[in-house]
Amino acid sequence: MLCALLLPATANRVAAPGASTLDDASQKEGQLRPIRHWATLATGDRLERGRATLIIASCLGLAAAVLAMLLVWWISGDLQAVTVAGILAFILLLVGIAALAWGGRATLAAGLLVALLALLILVDAAAFGLGSPAAASYVVPVVLAACTLGLAPAIGVALFGSVAVWLIAWAASAVWYQPLIPFAPSHLTFNAPLFTVLFWLVALIVGSWSRYTCQRMEDG
Repeated sequence: MLCALLLPATANRVAAPGASTLDDASQKEGQLRPIRHWATLATGDRLERGRATLIIASCLGLAAAVLAMLLVWWISGDLQAVTVAGILAFILLLVGIAALAWGGRATLAAGLLVALLALLILVDAAAFGLGSPAAASYVVPVVLAACTLGLAPAIGVALFGSVAVWLIAWAASAVWYQPLIPFAPSHLTFNAPLFTVLFWLVALIVGSWSRYTCQRMEDG
């Protein structure tokens, strides 16, 4: 009888460490839950989460790239106050676009980011002419549109970039304006056609693969 009385107490003492461990784990899980909730994108759709993640990563990469360029210009002594103001404004726009993607509005964020990049590249390419590699940067919004918006928007961005490079080359050849890098006949006969083919190939390749992947994910 004495053994029968002692066995429950002994079992309770043995089980106590395990129960304490479980309680600690539960407390830690309760502490981490608000952090996980805050760090989760505001969408339950797996495809939308992927698009939002891509947009946020693109914004972070672009911000890091312009900050690196800012550092290079500062070291070389070419940095100007207007450049710093422009870069800061660009980073603020990227932060806003990333916040939209984080809040579950990935499609709107993607459209704004693609439009922003297309316009900035247009301004830069028009200023320097096709002698600068700036026009080749249209590949970035083409790929971004293909991965986040689909094949048709990617083709639209490729069309916009193609029209832009042809207009820049034609305007410079007709001496309608003088780009910072002087016009050469190869800009019209080689650079513009090459950029056009490049933009359309990238749009078709990446856009077709993106469409196929999205359909497979939606089918389950």
